[in-house]
Amino acid sequence: MNRTLTIIVAVLGGIMILLLAVVFVVLLQGILSSSEDISPTFVSTAQAELTAAPEGEDLPPAVVDVPATFTPFPTSPATDTPIATTPAPTDTPAPTSTFPPPTPTNTPVPVVIPTNPPPPPAPPPTDAPPPAPPPQDTRGLAATSFNLQSRSDFRVNQRVWFDFSLVNTTGGEVPYYRLGVMPRKGGADRPEWFQQSYGGPNATIKPQGLNHEDNIKLPESGTYTLRLAICFDSWEACNSGGGTWATLSNEIPVDIS
Repeated sequence: MNRTLTIIVAVLGGIMILLLAVVFVVLLQGILSSSEDISPTFVSTAQAELTAAPEGEDLPPAVVDVPATFTPFPTSPATDTPIATTPAPTDTPAPTSTFPPPTPTNTPVPVVIPTNPPPPPAPPPTDAPPPAPPPQDTRGLAATSFNLQSRSDFRVNQRVWFDFSLVNTTGGEVPYYRLGVMPRKGGADRPEWFQQSYGGPNATIKPQGLNHEDNIKLPESGTYTLRLAICFDSWEACNSGGGTWATLSNEIPVDIS
């Protein structure tokens, strides 16, 4: 506010000085004009006095007074010279001392761990045998049950007890040659350890089926599977490890120690 008032006073002062200068110039021109009007009259009077002097007198040489002329100073028309103004200061907040932003570092990317991750797949057991082959043509025979009994002793060359129930859906007799439990170890059948429960050259499964219990002894430790199997070929072919075998039940895993 004080700065604005000072500027206004300075402008008014400049205008007053300019007006005084104009008045001074006008008065000076008027004085000079008056002096030019008087000069011719003065010259004429002097010449008249010189002419009227009596004859025979030695008069001093005439002195001619040449009126001094005044050359007015060249003036230029007054112009309204703009007075430089300074914009009024605004309330700019004083800068504060700010520190430069810290240099970014290699911030590790956060790892989002799912709240309920799925369980990893269980590794396959090293000694687990591959699944049994799909059942073959059982000629109308099927095991309705095949179980290991609790009195079994799962040690080398000890009795592993089992029982089974077999049905015949054909309504007649079905010939066969070997029926019993086939052990499998390391993914391969071991017919040399096959436990035959029934069979023979003229053996048949009657229409009413068959119920039986038996046991098997395994001469080596390890992981096995046991299943009920039947061979329909000749006695010689079934005994030699060949022939057409069919699986009648599910496989049961056992560990022999």
